[in-house]
Amino acid sequence: MAGKYYGLLCIGFAVQLQAADISGTGHAAIDVLPTAAADWQNAIAEAIRKFEQRSRRDWAYRISRYENEEGDISSSIEQFEPTKVPAEQWQLLSINGRAPDKKQQRKFASAKQQQAKDAGQQSFSVKLSELIQLDSLQLTFDSPQYLQASFGVYLSQLGDDVSKKLQGSLRFDKAQHYIDSIEISNTARFSPLFSANIREFNLTLRFTKIDSAILPLQQQMRMKGTFAFFTQIDEVSTDTFSDYRYVGLTDQTRH
Repeated sequence: MAGKYYGLLCIGFAVQLQAADISGTGHAAIDVLPTAAADWQNAIAEAIRKFEQRSRRDWAYRISRYENEEGDISSSIEQFEPTKVPAEQWQLLSINGRAPDKKQQRKFASAKQQQAKDAGQQSFSVKLSELIQLDSLQLTFDSPQYLQASFGVYLSQLGDDVSKKLQGSLRFDKAQHYIDSIEISNTARFSPLFSANIREFNLTLRFTKIDSAILPLQQQMRMKGTFAFFTQIDEVSTDTFSDYRYVGLTDQTRH
């Protein structure tokens, strides 16, 4: 049941992931002078800009998916090969720990084709530059290696009322100059769809750096609530990205 809301709530990697804790570095919250604040805000803005300039289609990769939806557990492993023709770019390697049969492969291929079609018309994904309200950034923790900042969240698909009930936090790697994790959670109940009431929502995005490219590492979502007053929503899902291989025609995206 909860899966039908996932597209509305999840930011997704087209914007463009359980891992290291981003709740703080162990340093107390600090006050920052205006000049210093501008420096780290500009660094985060530049990291977002560089991230959004990267073409994900220059990389082949594998996705391991896990979902627990009201106790119904499913998993799959998928491979993406951008150098192949569009109809063959996605391959289902396993489903629930077993090799897929022909029917499952056809269903998978059909779903991917529909996703590609929908993405060309209206994608629920958003850019990080739109998700993260830069003028709301507040430095909360700092250390020699990382800084953490909170920010206001805005998702145009959900509107102002729901967006105001979401709060974000990010961690910035000072040495590598990129955002290695983002966490979005709700501060109050909200309703993304008619008759849906979400009381608990948490989305964690994690990234990795390969050469100079910033790529998705993991996306984890937890959601609890009700639909039509009586149906319980209780979902946990994780998408883990691995086995990246650069397949771009040139090396310009690596510098």
